[in-house]
Amino acid sequence: MTLIELSTTILVLGILSTIVVSLFVNISTNFTRDRAATDSTNIAAIGMNEITRVIRAGTEIRVANVTLNDPVFVTANREEMTIYSYLADSSTGVLSPVKVQLAVNATSRELRETRWSSTKNSAGYWIFSTTPGATRTIARLIPPITPPLTAGQKYLFTYYDSRGVELTMPASGGLTESQRRAVAAVQVTVTVQADLSARAKAFTLQNTVGMPNLGVSRVGP
Repeated sequence: MTLIELSTTILVLGILSTIVVSLFVNISTNFTRDRAATDSTNIAAIGMNEITRVIRAGTEIRVANVTLNDPVFVTANREEMTIYSYLADSSTGVLSPVKVQLAVNATSRELRETRWSSTKNSAGYWIFSTTPGATRTIARLIPPITPPLTAGQKYLFTYYDSRGVELTMPASGGLTESQRRAVAAVQVTVTVQADLSARAKAFTLQNTVGMPNLGVSRVGP
């Protein structure tokens, strides 16, 4: 083999090696991006399903010697709500009211769920435990949305009355008692980015959830 033939062979092999490596890198990058996008979608869907289940089972609570029931929402903010919800006990399967808090940790951006169980007293009224159960993480959300909102942006929780009119959030950061009594639906917007390197775009899932236990005829927003 002459020097020219050897040089040509090395050059061809170098070109082929470059093509193979580039192809491998592209395939690996696309796979990683697709996997990250799938992870974001799955996490958002799981989080949305859990939030929807809790809100849809929202219920008022009767109070002894008081005309008005306690409203469904104990607190209602843009990234936190505490709600009375009629759910099945995870161990016994028995339906009973549960106080549930869904709140986003400002630092970690984890959406966490905490529950308080209830028991019925001798008079037939539900009494809620003062000791919360275990807190679990539902999803990790991307950084918070701060006002003013840009086009297409939504907070985690947006509250609507029975006419489909959005309830204005007071400067205090939480709905007043009269507003909480007027809530007939909650729009939930979950945005997740599973890959922190941002190789795949964040995935946003949105759903408007009514509360049939209230018996309110609602026109959705």
